[in-house]
Amino acid sequence: MLSVGLNMVIGATTQGVPKIIESLFPNLPNFIAHLLATIVLVIVLTKLVYKPYKQMIDKQRQKITEVLSDAIEKQTQANIKIKQANTLLEEAKTESVSIIKTARIDAELQKNKIIDNANLQAKNIQSYAQNSIKQEKIKAQLEIKNTIVNLAINSAEKILSKEIDKATNKQLVEDFIKDLE
Repeated sequence: MLSVGLNMVIGATTQGVPKIIESLFPNLPNFIAHLLATIVLVIVLTKLVYKPYKQMIDKQRQKITEVLSDAIEKQTQANIKIKQANTLLEEAKTESVSIIKTARIDAELQKNKIIDNANLQAKNIQSYAQNSIKQEKIKAQLEIKNTIVNLAINSAEKILSKEIDKATNKQLVEDFIKDLE
């Protein structure tokens, strides 16, 4: 029974196979012509469209590669220049700090020199003033001494030229005091 059923299934399936093939390929020369036309069309499209498109893509890829390599090179150069600029900036900062430090030291030295010079001049002026005062004092003392001596001599002359009584003595003392003033 199994073999009968199997023969039926195989018989039923094999009967339709030639019909399917006939419906797929109704005309073999027509099919071959279509197949050849498709192959020719693919070859023509490959030559006319695909190859120029591929060449264009390759050119674009090459341009992109060139632009990228150029950008990388420029970025590298820019980084080098930035490092050089930073180095120069650091050197300039160091040099400016050194210049400022030197200027401050020089200014401090000059300030001290000016202060010392001013102190020396002040001492010289003070010494000169003290010497002048001493000389003026000595001169004044000499003048006072000379004046006193002259007054004493004048008084002695007056005393010796007159007789002295109480009234004359009083008068001479008053005159002497007036002369001192």
